[in-house]
Amino acid sequence: MRILVGVFRMVSLLTYSLWVLFVAYTKFQRVDKKEQGRMIKEYNCRILAMAGVKTAYTGSLPKSMLEYGLTEEAPGEIIVSNHISWVDIFSLDSAVASRFVAKAEIANWPIFGKIAQAIGTLFINRSSKRAILQINTDIQEALQRKEVVALFVEGTTTFGNSLLPLKSNFLAPAVKAGAVVQPMVLVYTSEGVPTTRVAFCGDVTLMGSLWNVVTTKDLVATAHFLKPIDTKGLDRHQVGKICEERMREELRRVWGERFLEHDPNEANALSKAISHS
Repeated sequence: MRILVGVFRMVSLLTYSLWVLFVAYTKFQRVDKKEQGRMIKEYNCRILAMAGVKTAYTGSLPKSMLEYGLTEEAPGEIIVSNHISWVDIFSLDSAVASRFVAKAEIANWPIFGKIAQAIGTLFINRSSKRAILQINTDIQEALQRKEVVALFVEGTTTFGNSLLPLKSNFLAPAVKAGAVVQPMVLVYTSEGVPTTRVAFCGDVTLMGSLWNVVTTKDLVATAHFLKPIDTKGLDRHQVGKICEERMREELRRVWGERFLEHDPNEANALSKAISHS
């Protein structure tokens, strides 16, 4: 039965995504920033629902951010999140429509990569110092347009119950602009229990991860928004340290004894975690 449900969800997901791809290159390009934010939020809520994923969030955010992903005044805000899977972008955008900084490889993904390009995702080649300098300029410009920018600053994905050291390079634009930094953590649960099945890292393929998502029972993606950080008077290293402390504390609270303080081998840990989820 779960296989039939999974097949139905996957077909529905891919079919709807083709429609969204068309809209992204037509109507989306002609509306203002507020309407674009509403469209992004609606799309992500629907795509997750078709994949069998319910969404929730904890914490308090300004109404303007929740409605259309813009702040009332410049500069905008930066959301700093842990990174588990390709689903993270949809999960976060279902709460707050954001400009994501994503690795360049995502732009080449079928359908989803084209959608990401159309809605203004900022792509970065992490191995290029020049590209990092350019992306920081792009982030700063987005903040001046009152936009919300989302960053995955661990540098790679984990399976959810650990947190890698945060890379603070991309926090420099927030410090320079005096923008608020909003730390948060994403947690996926199945039947009310935190699960690792959503993870997309190690030897897990994109299609394998997608199949895990559409066949997981009672899957819920919860965005835990933590206490925001006023960056005035701080440098990027200090901001990164505060983010990491708050994110790690929340993950410990959610995962309890299953939280991994240190994880030297992500691939092996992922394989073990999925086999026990």
